[in-house]
Amino acid sequence: MEYSVLELRILESGWISGEADDADDPFAHGTVMLAVDGHALVTPADGSFTLSAAGLYLLRTLQHDHALVDTVSDGNALFPCCGYIALPSSGVFPVFCIGCPGGRDVTVTHQGDEVLLDAGDGPRRVFLLEWRKAVLAFVGAVEDFYARCSPKHPATDPEEARGWALFWAEWQQRRQAAQAL
Repeated sequence: MEYSVLELRILESGWISGEADDADDPFAHGTVMLAVDGHALVTPADGSFTLSAAGLYLLRTLQHDHALVDTVSDGNALFPCCGYIALPSSGVFPVFCIGCPGGRDVTVTHQGDEVLLDAGDGPRRVFLLEWRKAVLAFVGAVEDFYARCSPKHPATDPEEARGWALFWAEWQQRRQAAQAL
């Protein structure tokens, strides 16, 4: 395979309220660009997405395929529109994010040292190494955004608090595992 130019980046980040900082909103939101060789799979025209949930889902794609029948996002799009709460899960992954059914889905299929990305108009091939670098840069940008904002108010519901603890624990474990490769 020839070298593909992969672009995965956050163009804007913020909180659903539109405020510069919002300690009550646990999910970061914003616009995203995902393109392979200049072919756009996700653009700002697709809307604003829940960046933190997308970051976790993208980290999961480093080891797992994401497809309609075998999803890393518990029925959400890979780039989900909304995220309301994170809750513990008894499924394949320890946590799931509840949101609306909107967003932009892109399938991710592993084939050896390559990954196929498909937004419905045909697969685009990238090297797994490049995918991993792009995903790590994306989650790094999400983490940087959180670091610039005030700490989040803790969830008052015990299940939701447990869900958030599981969310960030899985995030850190997957990020560290990806960085170690």
